[in-house]
Amino acid sequence: MLYHILGTISAVAFLLTWYGLVKQIISIEKLRSSNLPPTKSLSTNQFASSFLAFYSNFIFGIAIEPLSHYLVWTRFGAILLVLVILFQIWRDRRSLSTGFIFSFCAVAVVVGVCSIGFRPYPGLAKLGATTLMLIVTALLVQGTLHQLFVIRRSQVIGALSPTLFQSILIKDVTTLAFAFTMPFAIAWPLILLNGASVITRGCLLIQMIVIANKSQL
Repeated sequence: MLYHILGTISAVAFLLTWYGLVKQIISIEKLRSSNLPPTKSLSTNQFASSFLAFYSNFIFGIAIEPLSHYLVWTRFGAILLVLVILFQIWRDRRSLSTGFIFSFCAVAVVVGVCSIGFRPYPGLAKLGATTLMLIVTALLVQGTLHQLFVIRRSQVIGALSPTLFQSILIKDVTTLAFAFTMPFAIAWPLILLNGASVITRGCLLIQMIVIANKSQL
């Protein structure tokens, strides 16, 4: 019963992340329409690692038995929205690296959706999902720290949306609560990933607020 209650709360709270991602896309388009560099302050590293974080939750939700609808469909919406942001970054910069990252993530979405037809995964696949989450945790930490250093160096937030990171923090806290309703032996990668996200993205949000307050003085 607690599993479904916290799962529903987590899923509803995750809709705020969708809202934050949409706000981020709108911020990019506003700068583009004003003939300003739309993605200058955005770290490709940060959004690629965010995509992988959402994606690993998506795959984890598919791999476990029963399929976690609370994880799978909320993250599916998020990975599509982050894919739009990665496309916008590639559209703005037209570099080989941004093109590769966007293409890689687009292919990963197709593979992930197709994998639903082959579940439940055997033990090896579950181990793979866990390994992916551990790798993504490390990538998420370094990607978020990279974004923090980018805005700290430039002292400009640009198109980076505070709303996005506020909504992600709410999502992470509710997902942590949801994860603790599962057996720890199964849920510990989810706990590690979302716990690391709370700490690093919390630091990033604080830095964004500090910069925003300085710009208003």
